[in-house]
Parts: sequence; structure tokens; C-alpha cells
Amino acid sequence: MIEDHIDFLQKHGIQLKQHHLEKLNKFAKLILQWNRKINLTAARSIEDLIKRHLLDSLMPITIGFFREKEVIDLGSGGGFPAIPLSIYLENIRFILIEKVSKKCAFLNKVKRELSLNKIEIINKPFESLCNPIPSSLITRAVKIDRKMLDKFREKGIIWYYSFETEKPLKGLFCQYTLPGEEKIRFVVKRKTDEK
Repeated sequence: MIEDHIDFLQKHGIQLKQHHLEKLNKFAKLILQWNRKINLTAARSIEDLIKRHLLDSLMPITIGFFREKEVIDLGSGGGFPAIPLSIYLENIRFILIEKVSKKCAFLNKVKRELSLNKIEIINKPFESLCNPIPSSLITRAVKIDRKMLDKFREKGIIWYYSFETEKPLKGLFCQYTLPGEEKIRFVVKRKTDEK
């Protein structure tokens, strides 16, 4: 359970309250239940899911994510990172963009079960969204290249957060290693107009 990793989170300045713990654990259980029907994640145990996905999803908090007001989560899949972040940061409005209808059905179930009233799930491609949309975006699943950055700028996205495995040359970033792993990870905040 996520309680087993309180030290890791506290080391990174993330203080979970009891209701956060309860919702994060319930979310993990929902993922594993639905994972039998649709492919949400490769994780097959609660421990693996918590270490590889939940803890990782909370790391943007370490670089000021808590200051955001509205954020798009592009390619939400099973809800990473938006669901863990929305559980912890209850005042941020999240727009979860997911093309796969079955995954959207799961996300809507999570929204209801966990009473996450500040999230909106959209089942269509990012390109089809109409402006105005939030000026910040986060993604764990989408590769960000020049073409994608052009799309971000077209839609009015100014800042984006991404999860990376190579040390960034630009942007504000946090470096960390998940429990039980040796690989260094990075979560990065950049402007879409950085060259």
C-alpha cells in the first residue's frame, strides 16, 4: 500500500493526509480490477503499481506543479499522472484527454468512485480540442517532439511537464529514483517556445 512509501514521499516534500492515502489505495485497487478487462498498465500487483506509477505520478509536485490552476493530461490511459495528482491537489482542474473509449469508461468510473469533481474526461484527439484550453499540460505517455510542440503552441499551451529518463538540458526539473530501482528519472517543466 502507499503507506509503505511515506518516507520516499516525505523526502521529496510530499505530505499525504489520511484521505489522500485512502483514495490512492482505492485507485490502485480499481486499476488492478479493470486491468483484467482492459489493458491499463503492465503492473500486475499493488506494490508494482504503487512504486512504478503512483509515486512517479506525484513527482511533479516537487517542481511547483501545485501552483497550477488548470492542466491538460494528454494520453491519460489509466489516469497517470492526473488521477494521483488530482487526489493530492484538490483545487486544480484537470482535463484528461484519452482516445480509447474503454479507458475513458474506466476514468469516469474512477471519477465517480473517488468523488473527483474537478476532473473532466474527454474521449477525442488533442488536435480536435477547441480553444480556449488551459495553458499548461502534463503527459507521461506522449513523446514530445517538434511536431507535438507545434501543436501545443497552436492550442495555446505555454508550459508542459514531462517524465524523462535522460537528464534535461533545459527547463526546471527534479531528479529521483523510485524505490527498488536504480534508474534515475526526471520530471521536467518547460516552456513550449524553448528551442
